[in-house]
Amino acid sequence: MTFESSGSGTIGSVGQMDPETHKLKFDRDGIGGLIGLHIMNIIFMVLTLFIYRFWALTRVRRAIWPRMSLDGTPLEYTGTGLEIFLGFLKVFLLILLPYGIFSNWVQSRIINPELGLSPLFVALSLVSSLGIFFLYTAARYLAYRYRVNRTQWRGIRGSVGGAAYIYALKWIGYYFLAAITFGIMKPWADVKLLQYKLENTKFGGRSLSFEATTTGLWKPYLLIFAIYLVITVGATILGLNIAMEKAALGSELQPGDEAAMHWGIVSFILIGMVACALAYLNYLVIFWRQAVGKTSFGTIRFSFHPTRRQIIGLFFGNWLIIILTLGLLAPIAWLRKGSFLARHLTINGALDTDNLVQAEFDTDSRGEGLLGDFDIA
Repeated sequence: MTFESSGSGTIGSVGQMDPETHKLKFDRDGIGGLIGLHIMNIIFMVLTLFIYRFWALTRVRRAIWPRMSLDGTPLEYTGTGLEIFLGFLKVFLLILLPYGIFSNWVQSRIINPELGLSPLFVALSLVSSLGIFFLYTAARYLAYRYRVNRTQWRGIRGSVGGAAYIYALKWIGYYFLAAITFGIMKPWADVKLLQYKLENTKFGGRSLSFEATTTGLWKPYLLIFAIYLVITVGATILGLNIAMEKAALGSELQPGDEAAMHWGIVSFILIGMVACALAYLNYLVIFWRQAVGKTSFGTIRFSFHPTRRQIIGLFFGNWLIIILTLGLLAPIAWLRKGSFLARHLTINGALDTDNLVQAEFDTDSRGEGLLGDFDIA
């Protein structure tokens, strides 16, 4: 079974060719073999205390990448399990292990038996906590860089520049700003971080372009705040009503009535949480639609046009598949994602592959520098 985007360019009313539409296909055949590979990977990871995970990632990617093809040519993944494993060892020995020792030393000295709470070690503890966010965010960026650098199409590789530590510092700074504005600045932070990532991404030496704008994001995002305020105010009012009822009736209040009141508050909060989750999912749909539409590659333009119902169906369908099968049928979810992308991502414009040059690439078998293979995604 193969899914593909809509067809090629057509002649317009004035005799000019419409922008060329490139065919994106995803092959869902052979699901049995992919499930077998996934189960064997799980068995080997358990037998090797999860050391085999690095090779399992590689085997899965080499099975998934070629299923996606652009204009009839499949993608290719060139990474190796050994690269990722050696990269992990470098990070563990040079960064994670010293960081863990430092963090434990700080935590053990926060409380001084004679002086009580130590301001110095409290400050160091906060710095240590920030270090967790820094390392995780840097690792996510480097995992993205590794995947792109090891992906090629028609022999032309992708590449990602920039610095992981700059991305991590931006992440901390932008979301700190979002936090002190009670989350209001989150759409701006989301856009700025995506801009840094995309504008440092190249294919064949040519960079992606991204128009960083929050236009159209504020309304769906502020809807989340409105729902949250309704939950907070509503739960407060209900709680005050229960307290007033208890004070007025005292011993006359039946246990069943009190339990019903408390369950009313719990139900109200749960419904509100579901509404918040759906509102946030709606924000993500709009965010990624606009992000894709604002991204270009030379004369190439992209569009992403799934409906909210389709995305909710994909999200909850994959969630149910993974939960109900304890992850054993996760490959079905992977293929659903790939076919969804092929159906809804449209690529228009002249690609001009003859003018694409090979991206600079680190051929060192140990990977991309200090953190380059810390692939935890």
